[in-house]
Amino acid sequence: MPKAIILSKIDQLPVRPSGIWINRKHYYLREYAKIFTTGMKYKWSGRLTFVDLFAGPGRCLIERTGALEDGSPLIALQYDFNKYIFVEETPVLMDALKKRCGHASQRTSITYIQKDANTSINEIIREIPSKNLSLAFIDPTDIDIHFDTIRALSQVNNGVDLLINIQDGMDLKRNFKTYYRQGKNSKLARFMGTDFDITQLKGKEARDVIEIYKSRIRALGYGTVEHRDIHVKNTKNAPMYFLLFASKHPRGLDYWKKISKKDEQGQEELF
Repeated sequence: MPKAIILSKIDQLPVRPSGIWINRKHYYLREYAKIFTTGMKYKWSGRLTFVDLFAGPGRCLIERTGALEDGSPLIALQYDFNKYIFVEETPVLMDALKKRCGHASQRTSITYIQKDANTSINEIIREIPSKNLSLAFIDPTDIDIHFDTIRALSQVNNGVDLLINIQDGMDLKRNFKTYYRQGKNSKLARFMGTDFDITQLKGKEARDVIEIYKSRIRALGYGTVEHRDIHVKNTKNAPMYFLLFASKHPRGLDYWKKISKKDEQGQEELF
């Protein structure tokens, strides 16, 4: 539960405070959702699912400007998925999300799960229709996405496409030594997976963890596009996190390469 709930001046519902950098993250989410739903709509007609594991209240407040922006669930509803699964643990945020989605034309296609995304992953998977092609947006505020959750998604219908916010600058680099000292019960251990021996990270640094993590993603049968990782920085140009895309489908990887050639300002990305 957040320490202080900030309410929107428009609908008096909770919003998620953020910085202007979310525009970069949401730009790539929009672009991939668009190419995913348009490129696959014929072969996978009526069989496209969007899964949001850390959905939040549906709206974000840009604290620096006071602007209100759609969060990932409301963004996803702008594209032609046939099933939406929104997962949010905090009751007040889930209540706000339901109210904001209540008038959407796709409201009958939404499943809400008010539980922790990691501990309820089996329930989440049961809601994904069989033979569907799915995209999971995984946007935690720290490294609180368990690798076992990723592994479970990798086994659904030949693998769910993954767009993961990896909090390397905001969490992993800051807290790596602390997490390592905490051992197998740490957030880092859960991030790396129950089958991973955390002592392998002895003498390593946060950047080494990222490379090992990517290799573990690939070992699940995913392809990744390292030169198309999307790095997000704050207003002081300090790295905060990056978006990692992974897919078991060659077309998904081609789509990601295509949409990530330009940034949110229309400029060519330099990788």
